[in-house]
Amino acid sequence: MPAYRDDIDGLRAIAVLLVVVYHVWLGRVSGGVDAFLMISAFLLTGSLMRRLESTGGVRAPTQWIRNFKRMLPAASIVIAATVTIGVQILPGSTHESLWRHAWASLFYSENWLLAFESADYYADHSQASPLQHFWSLSVQGQVFIVWPLLFVLIALIARFARGRIPARRIALAVFGAIFAISLTYSILSTAADQTLAYFNTGARLWEFAAGSILALTIHRLRLPVIARAVIGWMGLAALIACGLVLDVQGGFPGYLALWPVVSVAAVIVSGNDEDRRYGPAMLLEKPLVLALGRSSYALYLVHWPALVFILAARDGAPLNLIEGLIVILCAIAVARLLTAIVDTPLRRLEWVNRSNWRGAGVIVLSIALVAAIIAPAQLEARRLAETEATALAEAEQRAKEQRTYRNPGARVLFDDWTGRIATNVPLRPRPAEVADQWGTLSRNCGDGSIVDIPSSVPACLDNEISEREADRTIVVVGDSHAQQMLAPIDTIGKRENWRVVSFLLGACAFGLRDVQPDTDGYSRQECRDWNEDVMDLIEEIDPDVVFTIGTRTVAADSESPSTAGESESVPDGLERAVKRLGRMGIPTILVRDNPRFTYNVYQCVEEAEEGNRDVNAECGIQAHQTLARTNPLDELKSGHVAALDFSTYYCPDACPAVIGNVVVYIDKNHLSTFYLDTLEPVIHRELVAAVDDLGATSGGASESQRRSR
Repeated sequence: MPAYRDDIDGLRAIAVLLVVVYHVWLGRVSGGVDAFLMISAFLLTGSLMRRLESTGGVRAPTQWIRNFKRMLPAASIVIAATVTIGVQILPGSTHESLWRHAWASLFYSENWLLAFESADYYADHSQASPLQHFWSLSVQGQVFIVWPLLFVLIALIARFARGRIPARRIALAVFGAIFAISLTYSILSTAADQTLAYFNTGARLWEFAAGSILALTIHRLRLPVIARAVIGWMGLAALIACGLVLDVQGGFPGYLALWPVVSVAAVIVSGNDEDRRYGPAMLLEKPLVLALGRSSYALYLVHWPALVFILAARDGAPLNLIEGLIVILCAIAVARLLTAIVDTPLRRLEWVNRSNWRGAGVIVLSIALVAAIIAPAQLEARRLAETEATALAEAEQRAKEQRTYRNPGARVLFDDWTGRIATNVPLRPRPAEVADQWGTLSRNCGDGSIVDIPSSVPACLDNEISEREADRTIVVVGDSHAQQMLAPIDTIGKRENWRVVSFLLGACAFGLRDVQPDTDGYSRQECRDWNEDVMDLIEEIDPDVVFTIGTRTVAADSESPSTAGESESVPDGLERAVKRLGRMGIPTILVRDNPRFTYNVYQCVEEAEEGNRDVNAECGIQAHQTLARTNPLDELKSGHVAALDFSTYYCPDACPAVIGNVVVYIDKNHLSTFYLDTLEPVIHRELVAAVDDLGATSGGASESQRRSR
């Protein structure tokens, strides 16, 4: 094999162009990232294996410093620039998230942050984090830490074997095992929860293992020049076609990701000789392609934040051919500049390369650059938020003394509303408050303090009122729309002396569903297993009532005349779950879902306010666009099922973004806790009445408590 493979630099150029082109024009995933992962493992493993065979050692710390000295300087500059620009042009409500993603990107944990947030990599790019693309670099960084440790293990085994088993054969066994285990896990986890699997390092390790296996065996692959050329061109064509042919969104990184991995392997094998006539190296070693390939890392770094910022400025409007081409060319120019002034000089600077301490110093300085920008900005933002919160509290008190309400929210819709509403006051929640607008309960009961929790149920929360002390037990179950209701329910529970327990799973509505094509995420294996296990937990707790969201509304656009709200529906499997609860003697309270939007309502309000535009005219929708004309829950009501409908407080006529100087939503479809707090008196009245009615129908609270105690 040639000492340096120029064609692999050219292959990097193809991979990064696929990533950029698909992001800019197609809004899809191309398989280019998988190519990068494969290539990086191929090169890293080849380097470590040669060192082990020639010296008998690995020098893991030296390898770590070498890798991160190359990666971090350019990355830190892009992170710092992205944060600086983002704070200036993105809405204030996104700043805390921007800083959080910057820290995660800097310390190579962005993939886990995105997995935790259940980010949709295929969603509207204008709403995405401008640092979201660091997920793949985070996976790569984690592997760059683990792989040298694996070679230390390989070296120890080889030493223990005293030469009877060659180190290369041991390495093949190690990476073969990783490939088999990780690929199996990837297939299973992708089927269960594809969004989570996409960012999961464990579901990606097999791609690195494949690159490692190729690096360990490629010296044995000797094929005629024509055969290698055919294989190479087929691999290159397959790589380019991957994102168009495959359902990347629904299938990666499971077995479908074998397509780009095998394609890259074919191209690498085709260049495994000095004689590369007729093969794709003819294209990949062209000067322009090589120039792009040697700036591929920088281009990957800069293209995504540039695209996100541009789309955010255009309110998500996609780029046409010419606009997209301009963005790509500008990104290439910036990437070339970044490579020329940062990457190339550091790579060639012998004074730094001769000392691990100096290399470590480059890493520390890179981290310090980002920290020097993020930390002061965060501290100042928090100081200003605390100052604003104090000022708002004082203003609220003065307004009460004058019998004027600054942010009454839903109260302006109450039948007995007689107050005066202040004008020209800041809307609530403020941007700094948005991150805290999620319902929760005070204690994590995942420790088995209530019941033994299986691994399939990741979230158990309760309000610390014991079973013996409580007058009633309420179980709240469902997805994030059930979670948002925890805020008023927690308040009600404390007043009524209710024990409140919740089981929650994002994007998983309550219901017992059969295996079927997954169109909304509710039928994924993880969701089905969770529902079955939660049903068993409910039976064990035997509460007085189960509370959940009973419908799913339709996302609507403020500019669309659509009447799609007619498709508001009861989630599949809910009726079956309710009937099973009924057979257990456990009644159910179903709540109608709130409106959903195709855009971030809170950010829309921020932008409308900045432009002195009417926030409700610009950011609201009509009720018929998202809600059915009749409540679908009416058909489910019975002696053991109550249905609550608060839609008149979300859509008193139309569905406004702001009611009573309170922003109703914090994103596309979740209600702000601030607004729900103002609606709490109505929720309290309706919920208590429903619980009492169901208790009377099922034999009263005392009977329920006797069952459970």
